[in-house]
Amino acid sequence: QQLMINGILLAFMAGMGIYLIFFSQEEKIITKFKRIKEQIEPNKITKANYQKVISELDDDEKKVFEIILNAQGSVFQSELVSKTGLTKVKVTRILDRLEGKGLIERKRRGMTNVVVLRH
Repeated sequence: QQLMINGILLAFMAGMGIYLIFFSQEEKIITKFKRIKEQIEPNKITKANYQKVISELDDDEKKVFEIILNAQGSVFQSELVSKTGLTKVKVTRILDRLEGKGLIERKRRGMTNVVVLRH
């Protein structure tokens, strides 16, 4: 009788140990994923935070960013050079800063880049 109770108790404790080892790690991963997602989310451009995003940009960055917005969020980098009247180097550096702020990304397309808004 006592041996059976000890066996059941041991099995229960082993089951709890296995549960805590595996499922607590899963919860940690989910929590870490949510925390990372929350850090990324503020960079999303919405109508609500559009003015805040624009106010944090300098004049040249605003000019380039608004051209991208007016082009439905996608434009060739070479078009940005011609539309802004800025040099290729200046546009590249502005795009580097916008990309660093998480507002845009560049995708290589043949000999040029397509600049797209990050959503």
